[in-house]
Amino acid sequence: MRLRMWASWLAGSAMTLLLAACGGGGGGSGTPTTPNAGGSTPLTYTVKMSVTSGEVGVGRTLTISALAVDSNGIDVSGNTTFNWTSIDSGIATVEPSATTPGSAVVKGIATGTTTVQVVASVKGADNTTVQLPAQSATITVVPASALGYSLSIPNSSLSMSDGQELPVKVSLVDSNGADVSASVSSWAWSSSGTAVQVTASQNSATLKASNSSSTAVAMATVSVSVTAPDGHAIAGVIVVTVQKNGAAAYRVVTTKGGREVNALQVFSNRAETFTSRVLRHDGQDVTAEFDGAWTYTATSATLSASEAAGTHDATVSTSLANDKGPVQSSLTVTAVSTKLGERRSATLTVTENPVWALVGDNQDPMTLLLMPPTTVEVTARMKHLGDDAQYTACNNWAWDKTGPVTLSPSMVMLPNQVRATGTAAGDFTITATCTAAADNTPLKLVFYGTVK
Repeated sequence: MRLRMWASWLAGSAMTLLLAACGGGGGGSGTPTTPNAGGSTPLTYTVKMSVTSGEVGVGRTLTISALAVDSNGIDVSGNTTFNWTSIDSGIATVEPSATTPGSAVVKGIATGTTTVQVVASVKGADNTTVQLPAQSATITVVPASALGYSLSIPNSSLSMSDGQELPVKVSLVDSNGADVSASVSSWAWSSSGTAVQVTASQNSATLKASNSSSTAVAMATVSVSVTAPDGHAIAGVIVVTVQKNGAAAYRVVTTKGGREVNALQVFSNRAETFTSRVLRHDGQDVTAEFDGAWTYTATSATLSASEAAGTHDATVSTSLANDKGPVQSSLTVTAVSTKLGERRSATLTVTENPVWALVGDNQDPMTLLLMPPTTVEVTARMKHLGDDAQYTACNNWAWDKTGPVTLSPSMVMLPNQVRATGTAAGDFTITATCTAAADNTPLKLVFYGTVK
């Protein structure tokens, strides 16, 4: 059983508010099944879904999850059976993940809309079982030839400390694994309670936690939604626990090249890497305190991750054959601390063998020197279902930059290459864009670097 304290579910009214925010069936509390440790107050249970509306393509998959907690705010998913159903299996099917408890994989079968439901049955300490009301999410299935969209939320549950201000970012990811967050403006954020205030701009928000109690935690559900470029609604939730006043809070952060990331693309002949670390509420890196097992669980059978010995640097690879794909799934990193009695997780959206993608071979992040002056050739390479593709498979190549760097044509004047030269100390970005000739899919690749 994972021990993660969530408050405000101690009262039946708070449970009702949570389920309403998550789009679930009414009530949310089950029949009392087992006494508290003190033997006087019966426990009740509730369940939450991470997705309230989502989208998937025909023949493609979408990962969703559910979580069960008791009225003490303790995560009891490890003692819970989750039964998933699709109201119309001719539109989409749903199967529980074989690797991640509480997760399920939705597969698009035919275009249309269906409802995916989960019924949680919790086994109490006295071996009795209570079945909770069904929770649901609306799933839209789009044609196989169309791009689908999903929200990538790295932390569907967060722990915060009183007074903490925490920046969070979610991404709207298409079925090629490309981040298209900047292409839409209909982002909406809200909080279900005063324990968390939200100040948002597009797909980024700052959460401010408040809990003056020294004896109890507080909770609020943060909802985020967006209208995808195809007009369909995409929505999810983040459950935030505000620890007792003075108590520490922890979160897992996934990074690449020193930047936080929540989505990756991997290819049959090209693995990807990322680093995990744990931050305390004051920003202190406390990764060393998480001395227990670190696990990497994927909802795709063809996706795997391995950690370099003595580090928390992970290599992600796919066993998909070239010309197969795309497959989009979730990879969850879980860190355990035996010293602190803590268990924290973060989730990445991973796309295996996207139909079209741009990749770079330059160091990440790049380094340009002022003295002596250096010029670096930057190349964007085409990928198609895991295979290399010629740059001619993309039209309308364009390059842009921010920061103290200038761009000039490559030595051989290819449209997918430029030369970069630093002009002053500081950070920069270089962005390559083009449009796949076969189906007009827009592609983008951002290179990050520093001039020293």
